[in-house]
Amino acid sequence: MKIATGTASHRSIHQVTKNIIKDVIGDMNGTSDFLLVGFTPNYRSKQAYEEALTKLSEESGTSNIVGGTFPGVATSNGYPTTQGCAVMSIKSSDIHFHNPFSYSNIRTNPKKGAKVILDCHKKIEQKNKMGLFLSAGPFFEPDAYEQMKILDTFFANKFKGMFNAIGKIINKNMGKNGYGTANYADEILSILAKNKVNNVIGGATIDLDMRTSFQFEGTNVLKNAMVGTFFSSDKLQFDIDWSFDKSQKLNDFDVSEFLTSGYVQKINKEPARQAFLDLIGISEELYNESFARYANASLLYLSALNSEDKEHIPYVSICQSILNGIVTTIPERMLKKKNINADFFTQSGTGIQKSAYECAMKASRNIEKPRFGMFVNCSNRLLIAGDKIEKENVMIREAIGNDVPFITLYSGGEFSVIKNKPVFSAVSLHGMVAGENTDTAKNVVF
Repeated sequence: MKIATGTASHRSIHQVTKNIIKDVIGDMNGTSDFLLVGFTPNYRSKQAYEEALTKLSEESGTSNIVGGTFPGVATSNGYPTTQGCAVMSIKSSDIHFHNPFSYSNIRTNPKKGAKVILDCHKKIEQKNKMGLFLSAGPFFEPDAYEQMKILDTFFANKFKGMFNAIGKIINKNMGKNGYGTANYADEILSILAKNKVNNVIGGATIDLDMRTSFQFEGTNVLKNAMVGTFFSSDKLQFDIDWSFDKSQKLNDFDVSEFLTSGYVQKINKEPARQAFLDLIGISEELYNESFARYANASLLYLSALNSEDKEHIPYVSICQSILNGIVTTIPERMLKKKNINADFFTQSGTGIQKSAYECAMKASRNIEKPRFGMFVNCSNRLLIAGDKIEKENVMIREAIGNDVPFITLYSGGEFSVIKNKPVFSAVSLHGMVAGENTDTAKNVVF
């Protein structure tokens, strides 16, 4: 097995591509079996990404490429960048890299997207399989929240059944441009888990300005689509896990009233927006000022309590001054449960680093000799860590081995199927590690 990784930074996509070809593709001598490619979204032009992917394909000798645009990318041997590219190139006789798949209408028809993944999964005969899929992330129109004002009306509270349906229509319409990402990603995961797909890792492409993002399948550049692939092997094992920073827990609360469109109306039986601000101890003026630029992604998030196994799973909560309620990324299947209790957690740089170590250790605990890793990290964590984000990569290296290559994509929503259980979350880190099998699991202590 031969693996090369690298991260390049430059304001010019042409220069970035040249650097990647020299430093990553050059190490492989034009013999790659698979490329995972992450560009940052600042280059904007679909044509520019197409030209870059074509050059990478020509120089690497493969069109088996999966990737997309992310606000930050990193590899094990390069500093994270918010203006550049990260690539992992693999050639191995021990792993079969299946042809990439895509589905263009993923926002409005996730069931068909899930079927595309299932059809690929069913064709694989090897006993060890790992799926990777990347999906279109949030893209908000300027008047996105104006469309939601109807959910605050007297009639919305009076006739919840009818307005649940209206809320779903709003979700579907806004979903064409980004709203509703949580629901369609979670629906895909649930379908995969029900059909005995054991392990899949994924994330959403995103631009922090919520303007545009692209997905890559081969040399094709798609928008509002899903792309992905499967790895399979008779010799190597793929394992997966996830974590988030649980170190700073604030108040707990009850989700008292909600619409299944993902809109929380009351928290602790009080109007949700004001209750939200009271719980986190911040004035509305300061909150709005703090998140004026990134109004659609709060650095303060709620974590709904999973009633099945009492595990916390974090979801972003968004407070907007024009709304009485809270927009949440909690999927509909979670909101339909009774007695929804949640806790607030805030993050710190140290907590992020520790959770990165935890994720990498958990993902590699059943693997004796890790060969490589792939991680999907939240872009909110990137914002929180700032220029200290490299320390998170240091913790990953410490967990899986200093010489083990890996790639990290900073996403707009992280999701996995882990041992047949769907996990859609936010402000978290999901990781996959591949390596040699072992019958003795590592003792993992945090």
